[in-house]
Amino acid sequence: MNHAFASLGFPPAAAKYEFPMEMFLSGSDLSPIEQNMDSIVDGLTQWQPKTAKSGSELQKVTVEGEDYQRAVTNMNLLFMRNLWSDGLPILPATDEGVHRMLSGTALPPETIVGNILPRGGIATVKMIAVSLTMAGGRPEYMPLLIAALEAVLDPLVYHQHMQTTTGGCYPAVIVNGPIAKQIRLNSGYGCLGPSPICPAGGPLGRALRFLLMNVGGALPGKVSMSLYGGPARYTGLFFAEDEEGLPPGWEPLSVERGFAPGTNTVTVLPCSGTTEVWRGAAQEETEALKTIHNFAGYMKVPYGGYFGQVYNPDGAPGIVLMGNGAAEGFSKLGWSKRKVKELLWEHSKLPETEWLRETLHKWGHTRNLVVKDYVQYPMPIAVAPENIMIVVAGGKQAGHSYWLQVHGGTFGPATRAVKLPPNWEELLGKAEEDLGPMPMAM
Repeated sequence: MNHAFASLGFPPAAAKYEFPMEMFLSGSDLSPIEQNMDSIVDGLTQWQPKTAKSGSELQKVTVEGEDYQRAVTNMNLLFMRNLWSDGLPILPATDEGVHRMLSGTALPPETIVGNILPRGGIATVKMIAVSLTMAGGRPEYMPLLIAALEAVLDPLVYHQHMQTTTGGCYPAVIVNGPIAKQIRLNSGYGCLGPSPICPAGGPLGRALRFLLMNVGGALPGKVSMSLYGGPARYTGLFFAEDEEGLPPGWEPLSVERGFAPGTNTVTVLPCSGTTEVWRGAAQEETEALKTIHNFAGYMKVPYGGYFGQVYNPDGAPGIVLMGNGAAEGFSKLGWSKRKVKELLWEHSKLPETEWLRETLHKWGHTRNLVVKDYVQYPMPIAVAPENIMIVVAGGKQAGHSYWLQVHGGTFGPATRAVKLPPNWEELLGKAEEDLGPMPMAM
């Protein structure tokens, strides 16, 4: 409740009564409402606001130990006691470390990127640098993290729902442009997981989670009511499209989103689950059609989150993550990306059922829509084929693909251009000095 008040600019002293969480469970005792009705009425009618500022302010803390290792251990314990950590070990955000991180952007440290809800904390460039330092990031990651946060805060993403829902959603962040290879962000084998060859995704995603938790207040069971959370909540899914592996005529996601080829961009879509799709090959027509039907079968599993997208021309039902071996196979058969989307859209439609009718009626009622005017059965999971996002990544082979299902509380994906600092080449030179030559695997 304090977070909700702070996001509206109210001070902690604002009149309110916080009811116990148990009251919101089925069959709970509602007598506290009656017992405190006078306080509620008084707060609504008599309380007067005082001047207060909202946001998150950085405070320095001093941690001591008999040696450096013990001091770092003590710092981690302190951060966990104060709920500033994700539960995994963090690195100390010293003045020196934060200053080094700030060298990755030309923006002044006090620049405000936005307010992260529900707390409404103010995310400054310095706050972003602190989070990236804690996550073990590098200065050349800063431009991407700033752009990713800008995309998360886009109204289309509707991040306040992602922050508070009972669902286990997380941001999927897709990077396009030469920056991905330059900072060693994975687009190939194992691109959704850990990699010492392409290490950027983990620290970037974890730093974004620190911002969502520490600035936005999304602590489990206190503000974030996600029942399960899921492993992707530690780092999200921060990966790149394999643009070099795109077949002829297949535009990268960033171009489809309206940017010029070669532009560095990030695209964010909150997702609620990943499903491995078997048989993702397309060496000949029969196999290609089986792959489409197999993929569409996963996409049309009844899921309430689709129905916000049915009424939304900006919505996306999810991300089709396809290895470039499968994409190459479709291309050699003469299938354009548009044709693949059309086939997926057509074969992922949901048949009419009582559950579907009831769910659609509920969604339509919340949007003041008459469902019968908008839906025909079988029901598509998006308004049009182009709303399906296809991203080529994950290695050169075929045989497996991934379906990243949209989170039901979002309105659609958001894309932002990445702004590089003047010292970009210097940062990349330092990265090669620290990490060694760029691996051939990229």
